[in-house]
This record gives sequence, structure tokens and C-alpha cells, in this order.
Amino acid sequence: MELNYVSSGVQLIGTKVNNLEVNNSIVDIEKDAIRSFSMNINEPHFYDSDEKRLAHIVIDFKLHIEQGNNQKMSLDLSLEGAFVSDGKMSRDDFFKLVAVNGAAAVVGIARGKIESISASIFNSGKISIPFINVIDYYKHISDQSGEN
Repeated sequence: MELNYVSSGVQLIGTKVNNLEVNNSIVDIEKDAIRSFSMNINEPHFYDSDEKRLAHIVIDFKLHIEQGNNQKMSLDLSLEGAFVSDGKMSRDDFFKLVAVNGAAAVVGIARGKIESISASIFNSGKISIPFINVIDYYKHISDQSGEN
């Protein structure tokens, strides 16, 4: 298959952890532990060069686990992804690609980091965040802002 036909036109340059904070009093995660997960995709920032467009997007993740005997764990992660266009494309097209494909890529990378960090913290068990449909995320945010 010729991949040029299915490539998105945007490339991930790299990621960086802007902030990581963990507070934990749990040794082993119990099956009936109460888990909560939230995230916020921040507005992407865009830059133009002579031949390419550049962007970066920051996504903030918050995880919380609570179980018996007042045992708690919270993990806050802020992860930034940087992207470049494959060529000179319209600002609008690049914005859409970064907002959806770029955000999905950063969420996937965060998933691996969160699993690795949590596996190192607990005696047994790890945290696996769910797959996120980024388009549905934006629809939900839009619906919530329309209610206010």
C-alpha cells in the first residue's frame, strides 16, 4: 500500500512532560477501587515558517483512585506535543489535523507514560486510561459551552 494516500500531512516532532505530580498511599490497587479520569485538551498554538507550519498542543490529565482504609492516589500529568506540516498547507487544514490527529497522538503517548509510571508506583497493578474519541470530546465540550 502506498502510504502517501493515507498519511495525514502532519508529523509529530516530539513530546515533553510539562508537569507530573503524584500523591500516593496505595500499595496494591484493589479490584473494587473507585477510579476517576479526566483530561483537558488546551487550545493548540500555531507558528508559520517559510515552508512549513508548526504547532504544539498541551493536554492535562487527572487520575484519582480511592479504596478502603482511606487509601488514595492522584496523578496529574501535563503532556505537550509538537507537530510540523508535511508541506505548505492551509492554516485551517493544519489546525484540524493537529486538533484531532495530534491530540489523539498525545493521548496515546500519555497512555504509555501513565501505565509505566503507575506500574512503578504500585506493588501490583497499573493504570490504563481509556481510548478517547477526540472528535466526540470536542462535541461534548461544544455542547457544554452551548448550555452556559
